[in-house]
Amino acid sequence: MQIAGNSCKICDRGIILSSEGKFCPRCGTCVHLACEPRDKCVVCGQPYQNFEPRKPDPLSEAVVPPALRPTKSGGPTLAILVGGVLLLLGVLFVVYAFANTHGKLLVFANWNRRQGRNMF
Repeated sequence: MQIAGNSCKICDRGIILSSEGKFCPRCGTCVHLACEPRDKCVVCGQPYQNFEPRKPDPLSEAVVPPALRPTKSGGPTLAILVGGVLLLLGVLFVVYAFANTHGKLLVFANWNRRQGRNMF
């Protein structure tokens, strides 16, 4: 239970830090450590629980080098994929052009024909 931010049942002032108070897990009563010296709740009689900070987890707080961090964007992968597709389409176009012109590129044949040369 969160202790900080609650009001003390005894003095009605706010508990600023969790380490300044204790609470009853049964009824949810929060009190300052200085206001209530007893170990049991005045409302229900259950023992109070003090604030216990979480145990540190070294793996969650470890610094990971940028090279080992997971990528957040698929941009580089998409760029490589689009480049590969464009390259494949270019190769297919060249193969198609040579197959339909029997090895002669029409662009060069038409240019040579305009120049008055018949090279093919």
